[in-house]
Amino acid sequence: MFYLGWIFLCLVTGERIKGFNISGCSTKKFLWTYSAKSEEEFVLFCDLPDPQKSYFYHRSSLTTTQGPERLPCSDSKDLSEVQWYLQPQNGDTLREITKNYSHIILDNITLRFLTMEINNAGSYICRPRIRSPQDEACCVKMVLEVKPKTNISCVNSIPHKQYLLLGSTDSIYCPSLGCQKDAQSPEVTWYQNGRLLYEKRSNPMLLNEIYDFHQGIYTCDYSQSDNESLWTVRAVIQVKTIVKDTTLKPDILEPVKDILEVELGKSLTLYCTARFGFEKDFKPVIRWYSKYSDQELEIPTTEVRSVKTTFEDEIIKCVVHLKEVTQSDLYKTFICFAQNSIGNTTQSIQLKEKKRVVFLYILLGTIMTLVGMLMATALLFMYWIEIVLLYRTYQNKDETLRDKKEFDAFISYAKWSSFESETTSSVNEENLALNLFPEVLENKYGYTLCLFERDVSPGGVYAEDIVSIIKKSRRGIFILSPNYVNGPSVFELQAAVNLALDDQTLKLILIKFCSFQEPESLPHLVRKALRVLPTVTWRGLKSVPPNSRFWTQMRYHMPVKNSKGFTWNYLRIISRIFFTEDSVKQKPLGGAPSPGNGELGPESPPSSPGEERC
Repeated sequence: MFYLGWIFLCLVTGERIKGFNISGCSTKKFLWTYSAKSEEEFVLFCDLPDPQKSYFYHRSSLTTTQGPERLPCSDSKDLSEVQWYLQPQNGDTLREITKNYSHIILDNITLRFLTMEINNAGSYICRPRIRSPQDEACCVKMVLEVKPKTNISCVNSIPHKQYLLLGSTDSIYCPSLGCQKDAQSPEVTWYQNGRLLYEKRSNPMLLNEIYDFHQGIYTCDYSQSDNESLWTVRAVIQVKTIVKDTTLKPDILEPVKDILEVELGKSLTLYCTARFGFEKDFKPVIRWYSKYSDQELEIPTTEVRSVKTTFEDEIIKCVVHLKEVTQSDLYKTFICFAQNSIGNTTQSIQLKEKKRVVFLYILLGTIMTLVGMLMATALLFMYWIEIVLLYRTYQNKDETLRDKKEFDAFISYAKWSSFESETTSSVNEENLALNLFPEVLENKYGYTLCLFERDVSPGGVYAEDIVSIIKKSRRGIFILSPNYVNGPSVFELQAAVNLALDDQTLKLILIKFCSFQEPESLPHLVRKALRVLPTVTWRGLKSVPPNSRFWTQMRYHMPVKNSKGFTWNYLRIISRIFFTEDSVKQKPLGGAPSPGNGELGPESPPSSPGEERC
């Protein structure tokens, strides 16, 4: 099947070329004269009549024998991509050039001949790859004839590789006119990298000041006639812009150190890198030597490559690879050697066995880094609330502005506590709500609290008043105890939960005053809220001081306010990082009893660690 496909492809291609009539193509004749000992190049340009292409020939230079002055390519839409064909001089069939050969490089609109071969002679045809069916005659036929130079005396008079010194004044000579006198020199058409130089018509071509952009491949054309036809003689010159030859020895860039630490039994790669100044006849030498006692041996080079090349210098690297470093290598001296026409430079290195304590340092450093990260993570977890409060202090943000709310928090507690509850607890719910909360949150931290007994005028409907003050509050604080969840005050929590579902600015805070069991009569919505809402645990007398963990957690859940005079109070949070709560002794606040003042008995044993039992 594959074989049949190739046969079909060849038949289709052959039919397409067979139908290509080259008799209507514009014709030009080129003559390539060569010398047997020189390495000359040759180029052909696809001279389609696109006025935007600067490398096309002047149509005014064409005669009637070279075809029409204007090719019928007006309907072709893309002249930038062309097809090349070759009709050999021996009369073989026309074939398309579709790939590069060993001596011919196909560069779309250019055919570049790297070496001279007699079989290069023939007819070369180019035409647009994309063209209209009516534009089949849009093509150029270039007849190339290859002949040796006949005048032996001036075969090597002008080289095909010429050098121009940057900043100087110099000329480029056409090699094919090297044997003619100035009076006999015809008009010459010059090209640089395929671009037509309109103002240059003489030989040699004078350049007043040489710049780096003058470097490139130049083509010179002139007309020569014989008895039968007019030929265009073409020669190609490779021009390179250079600087003056260096007067310095090579500069060794690598190795830098005199001693190199190695591990015995491991492989080793040595690099010798040197900078060579420009020389027109550049023959650099760079290699490695090993010296032991009085014996000096050259080390086989693994690789030599050019790293960087500029107009002024070239950096070359020499690489050698030692499969295994042995004990005897420690007694050798390895020499990096670089040489140019001015002189040579060397750089020596000595191998030294690497001590293995470096691995221990790396291991200890890694362990200490991990321990430090774990400690930092633990401290961040323990004092996250304090860090957030410090951040709020310096952020100067106030979320209470323009929310049209009157209170920062509404406090709800069991208002009908039994006598037994009051006598068995160190601080009861009413004392916490009416004394401690106003003393700390209002007086010390500037929050505005709403207490039903203090801030609501009597005589209203209880349910409506509760709903009204909750709507006016940014937070709802609910002190939970058995008296609360089993009493009528639980209505306030239920109302707040319902309102919070519609008001995103209202947030609820639960205070677990003491342990309790949820009654079966508790509404489902309240029961669910007890499991998802943030909860702060009251821990008896330990929670009374204003710098205790309890009040820190309360400020964390309270609205962010930018109040003057509270920076010092916020900065006191830092002391918690260095001092424990037990080391802080402070006078009880707002009626909070001390353990020995006789007002209340000692603190009851908690039902769980750190938790009050009612």
